[in-house]
Amino acid sequence: MEIRALKIRITGTVQGVGFRPFVYRTAVALGIGGEVLNDGKGVLIHAYGASTALNSFLEALTEQAPHLSRIREIRTEPLATSYAATKFLIADSKSGSGRETDIAHDTATCGACLNELHDPANRRHLHPFINCTDCGPRYSLITGLPYDRSNTTMASFSMCERCREEFLNPLDRRFHNQTVCCPDCGPRLRIEKGDGMQIDSNDPIEECRRFISEGGIAAIKGIGGYHLACRADHTPSVATLRSRKRRPSKPFALMVKDMDSARRIAVLTPNDEALLRGPEHPIVVVPKRKSRLVSREIAPGVDTLGIMLPYTPIHHLLFDRDVFRVLVMTSGNMSGEPMVHTEENARSSLVGIADLFLTHNRPIHVRVDDSIVRFAAGGPLLLRRARGFVQQSLPSPFSVEGIIALGGILKSTVAVGGKRNCYLSHYVGSLHNVNTLRALEEIAGHLIDLLDIRPSVYALDLHPCGLQRSLAAETKVPVEFIQHHHAHAAACMAENQVKGPAVCVVYDGTGYGEDGTLWGGEILIADYHGYRRAAHWSPIPLPGGEQAIRQPWRIALGALHSRMGDCALESAAPGVSKADREAVVEILRSGVSCPISSGIGRLFDAMSAALGICRVRTYEGQPAVELEAVADKTVTEIYDDMPIHKKDTTVVLDGPALAAAALLDMRRGTAVSRVVSRFHNTIAHATIQTVQKVAERERLDTVCLSGGCFQNVLLLERTITGLENTGLKVLIHRCIPSNDESTAYGQAVIAGARRYWKRCGTRGPNITSLART
Repeated sequence: MEIRALKIRITGTVQGVGFRPFVYRTAVALGIGGEVLNDGKGVLIHAYGASTALNSFLEALTEQAPHLSRIREIRTEPLATSYAATKFLIADSKSGSGRETDIAHDTATCGACLNELHDPANRRHLHPFINCTDCGPRYSLITGLPYDRSNTTMASFSMCERCREEFLNPLDRRFHNQTVCCPDCGPRLRIEKGDGMQIDSNDPIEECRRFISEGGIAAIKGIGGYHLACRADHTPSVATLRSRKRRPSKPFALMVKDMDSARRIAVLTPNDEALLRGPEHPIVVVPKRKSRLVSREIAPGVDTLGIMLPYTPIHHLLFDRDVFRVLVMTSGNMSGEPMVHTEENARSSLVGIADLFLTHNRPIHVRVDDSIVRFAAGGPLLLRRARGFVQQSLPSPFSVEGIIALGGILKSTVAVGGKRNCYLSHYVGSLHNVNTLRALEEIAGHLIDLLDIRPSVYALDLHPCGLQRSLAAETKVPVEFIQHHHAHAAACMAENQVKGPAVCVVYDGTGYGEDGTLWGGEILIADYHGYRRAAHWSPIPLPGGEQAIRQPWRIALGALHSRMGDCALESAAPGVSKADREAVVEILRSGVSCPISSGIGRLFDAMSAALGICRVRTYEGQPAVELEAVADKTVTEIYDDMPIHKKDTTVVLDGPALAAAALLDMRRGTAVSRVVSRFHNTIAHATIQTVQKVAERERLDTVCLSGGCFQNVLLLERTITGLENTGLKVLIHRCIPSNDESTAYGQAVIAGARRYWKRCGTRGPNITSLART
């Protein structure tokens, strides 16, 4: 019998997911000696045994790994023949430098823990912090690596003797569970009034349940921050929450007691239910159903709801007594501010919104909002990437080590480059205020420290007014400026591991162009080093600048006045006073305070306002979201003969002409739902025609779709279907959102490509010649 010794290095999401206990049990079962430990790079195994046993061991590592793990790579090398071990053990962790491990994500409470939670005979009966190696908080409480209790916010909670026995027992589900606790040694719940005075209660959950049932608004501390909760069926409570939070119309997320409750308020497919039940338990966007369980004020103007199942023991206990089946569960913040995650900030920021606070003494180290997902185009489509999906690394075709990318102004994220992969943060917010900037700085610092990164390059958006520029300016680290839509294109290519080049369609609202205007309707030929603008949608005036984005009827006038003249004045802005309309026309004529934008998002804004759907925007994307909700999905017609011009070598698609055709169609008596569908279909059709011609000319067969407009499911699916029917390979984002959350990732990859070509002593490939070879 041949005896061998192996050193096995495993990278990926292999810490905080029960991987060491799994390795231990597998090794013992196969009679293998040695050790397993966590270090900065992942999991390290020294294994000694018969060749047949070691082969079975390696096979088990990939085929039987814990379901929460994600193995990126397994590398093996022989150990010296002098190495021998008769027993297998879990050795102490080592920190070291050059950390490469993915960080385990926060996971919803598992079925086994829920059974214990509701078992009166179990010692963790009704324990609001029950967890095991298969579930519970991870990323939100990690303070350092490797993943051990001492490197989490549970470090201050000493295990009792019974928990320690479970922790050391290889046959126990909590074997080496770093966050193990029980009512005797774990965190404690408490209930407080809005003024900070603690309420003396033996059952804080019951106190909070009663308060909410009577119409109150409570702040509840969860895994990654505070939620604001109230009854979803009680319109006065919902209206009060909207008023206090300064959120007049943006839909609220809902938490439902169980799947039966979800089916009562929404139309669910098996794919939707699978997403709801997944270990991440994200908010899932689904078609809504009329129900007395949900007030009309929850999601005005849209045909969907965002719902999630309870994902912490506290949530499950709140729903226990059937007092309510659906709760509003929205982020604990004032609109436009980052989610509150510390008790100090909760007392200063949420007083005046919530009248009761259900909190606890387990600190949250990293604020993490709820993820939002929608099933579309045959798979899950991330709309917001946060709890449950971070922190997993993303691939890069170039080394991105030491590169810190700070994303865009909207949907801000930060990307930190490791040796082999890129680590994209969760959604932070939009950089419209100092508090969000500080939150971005906080998460950037956390990832840099956690991964032991020494910044060598900062990658920034071209926009001259981005607040994140101040973060790079505070350092002496070199800066690379990356065009916004090139970053989008590179992100989609890198996520799908495209070597390049490709035709990249990037549709969003606003991104700073290299010519100083605002772009957003872009068809690019791109690789990681450069890009060429093959086609774009014609620019639309934005009279009043930022004010036009808040009042899209201004954009409607800007888009239609050049095509319809003064007859556009009333029809393009229904419900707007004559004086206001004429003032906007004067701005258009003078050109003062009237930037132009080729963004498809702005074209959606114009159409929504002109059709009387949304004239004033109260949250980002509202006009487009409400426009999509009106569409008759059965309509397949388009507006024929939409003008497509050519300017030098660039194709220009005439968006204002399309808007004018749609408006005239409505004025002829066509139903608005049909007009909206034709409008969507025509954008998709024009895109398909243009991309097909560009791909043929450049001899390319791959198309990447990115940008926030491709979160519009109608546009996305029509575009994908049409492009695939032409024989092109279509790639979209699946691991990250297509909106501006993806730009930091693209910036990091582009900065890595530039550095690579600079080290090679060249300017990099020429995008035109590269595309045709």
